[in-house]
Amino acid sequence: MEIGRVFVDVAHFVPALLFVIGVVGALGLGNEIGKDFKHVLGYGVVKRVSEHSGHTVVPRRGQRLTYASVLIGLLLGCVAAAVIRAVMDEWVGFLLLAGLAVALTVPVIKVTRLARIMWLKAREDHRIHWDIVSGGEHSVGTVVAVTNEQFVVDNRAMFHVDLEYRTGGRLETTRIRFFDYQVWAPSMDNEFDVWSDPERPFVQERILIERRYVGQEFVNLADEPVAGEHISGDKAAAQAFSGADADGFYADGPGSGSESDSGVRGEISVPGMFQSPQWMVDEADPSGPSTPRVARRTRILIGIPPTLIAVFALLGTLLVPVMVDDVPWWTLAALWLYTGLTLINAAVYWQFMRRSRWFIRSGVSFGATEAAVFAGFFAAGFTMLTTHNLVMAPLNREIPWTAAHVLTWAAVIGALLVFEWAFTSNAWALKHLNAEFPAPPEAIQEALTGHDPAGIEQLEAKYGYRAGVFLYT
Repeated sequence: MEIGRVFVDVAHFVPALLFVIGVVGALGLGNEIGKDFKHVLGYGVVKRVSEHSGHTVVPRRGQRLTYASVLIGLLLGCVAAAVIRAVMDEWVGFLLLAGLAVALTVPVIKVTRLARIMWLKAREDHRIHWDIVSGGEHSVGTVVAVTNEQFVVDNRAMFHVDLEYRTGGRLETTRIRFFDYQVWAPSMDNEFDVWSDPERPFVQERILIERRYVGQEFVNLADEPVAGEHISGDKAAAQAFSGADADGFYADGPGSGSESDSGVRGEISVPGMFQSPQWMVDEADPSGPSTPRVARRTRILIGIPPTLIAVFALLGTLLVPVMVDDVPWWTLAALWLYTGLTLINAAVYWQFMRRSRWFIRSGVSFGATEAAVFAGFFAAGFTMLTTHNLVMAPLNREIPWTAAHVLTWAAVIGALLVFEWAFTSNAWALKHLNAEFPAPPEAIQEALTGHDPAGIEQLEAKYGYRAGVFLYT
């Protein structure tokens, strides 16, 4: 209703513009929010044990986590809005929102239950993997044949390798399919760690295979074009997973590429940056390692914008009840929610500045906390728009501008700046996280993905390099 009066009074234009910017920003950056959501909830584990069959993107059933979170957010939002309408004696709005909340309850319960089942199964699979690693039979497998399938998903090439290893007292050979960055394309005589269940040593589902990186020779594919269609994770889920089972693992018939109408595959040259993990690209610096002083200064600079917005939000929220009359409790609650999210986000940046082990290994990313700030932007922004003395009254010169108005406006508008800052500064941040502590990329990759729980500690003890899921993409 407020936005409908934009063309009646030009003073209403600014709130309407903020609304449009917020909606467009949410739609435009929705994919980035989804990536961070999957990063934290799907891959937020410092260590992972490799499975016998490789998968490259979140299985389709893993999307239930996203659906559940969205539906829960809609339900809670409708409930909160209905309560506010009831307090304001706007019963038509209350009934509409309450009815929508009731309609959402059934799908929320269903999807949340399915998401919980999927999550518990993933935890059980993880436990079984670690039981095999800790108590299973271990051997070193050797690559005796390599096939490059000339197919790339999410910048990782697909390979078939024939692996020879010993289990159950005899020599076995198996063919495995896995995806890895082209900078680490496998070659003959590469080594893999193999664990098998002593009670079922020949059951492939009970065999875990993990690749070694340190001390291995790799095939140089950096200057060669790679045939096949290069597709994103979303397209992979729709195309490559058409031949996958419910768990997201490929069956014996791979979707190893797509052909054009003429039946001929096209060749696409892969830029160098797509042949390596993003953290390796971000850390690459032709000028060599940075000095500790420069790296520390850069990390401080990266943390300044989120800190300023958090300070504005805190001061403005504290001053609103003192300087502005007739501000309802739900507006204050939304402002405090937004303030809390900005403070958490600023704290995350300062944990990065300190190179905190907890932060680097926690699974929290800049994008995840910034997405929370962006959500708080809507909560604070909408309640401010419907609070006359916070927006319309000063614009119409009914009341004077106060420090509370300026600070709260600056803090809420700053959410757009801070959210953009998360993505523009991410590569810069990773480059300076360990700028003064270089380490071999293969050692970093093995520490991130290896079975040894002490691998990351050993990496830090040897090189001073701090690694964790903050780097794992």
